[in-house]
Amino acid sequence: MHRTFLALSFALASPLAAQDLTTSEADLLPRVIDSLCIDLVEAHNGCEQVTLIANSQEPDTADLIILTDRRTDPGGEPLAVIRQIAFNGAMWGMSPSLEAGEDGTLLLNSEQTGIGRHPWLQTLRIAYLDEDTGFAGFAIIGYHYTTYDRMSAAGFTCDFDMGSGQVRMETSIMNPETEQTETTEEEYDLAPARMPLHLWQAFQESPGPCGDGLSRFFESQF
Repeated sequence: MHRTFLALSFALASPLAAQDLTTSEADLLPRVIDSLCIDLVEAHNGCEQVTLIANSQEPDTADLIILTDRRTDPGGEPLAVIRQIAFNGAMWGMSPSLEAGEDGTLLLNSEQTGIGRHPWLQTLRIAYLDEDTGFAGFAIIGYHYTTYDRMSAAGFTCDFDMGSGQVRMETSIMNPETEQTETTEEEYDLAPARMPLHLWQAFQESPGPCGDGLSRFFESQF
C-alpha cells in the first residue's frame, strides 16, 4: 500500500515538475512572437532561423533575429540582430508576424487593426543580397502599406518595389457633396534602391512617395 501511494504520488508530481522552465527560458520564451525557418542565404547550408521577440526595454516593439541553421558548424550564429524593427502592441490585431515570400524572401508583417479610426497593415519584403548586386547583406527590397477609414469608404494603399524603383499608389476618398467614393491611382518610376535592413525602425515614416501620399490621405480626412 505504501509503495502504491509513492508510485501514485510520483506519477502525479512528475508532469508538473517537467513543466518548470529554467530562469533563462522563463525570461526569453514568453517574449517570442513568431519564428520561421527559411532558406535566405544560398551560400549557407540549411535554413536560417528567423525569430521575432518582444524588445526587453520597449515591449511595444519587436526585435528581429536571424541565425544560421542550428545543424551547421557552428550552428546558431547570428547573421542579423535588429532591435525595435516592428510595432508590437499589447492587444489583438497589433502583433507582427513572419511569412515566407517568393524567391527566397522574408516578409515581415506588422499591423494595428485592433482599435482606432484608421487601422493599418505594413509588410517589409526582405532579401539577402550578395556582392554581385552591389550590396552584400540583408536589405529591404519591397514595401507595402495600406490603411482605411472605419467611418467611410476612404482608403490608401502603396506598393514600393525598391528593386525596380516602381511605386504604385491608390487613394480612395469620400466626396462629402456627392457622397461618392473617388479613387485616384498614381505610379512613379524611381531609381532602384535598397535599404539596409538594420536601418529600419518601428514607427518611422513610409519611404519615398508612399509617405507623401499617406500624408495627403490623412489631410483629406480632417
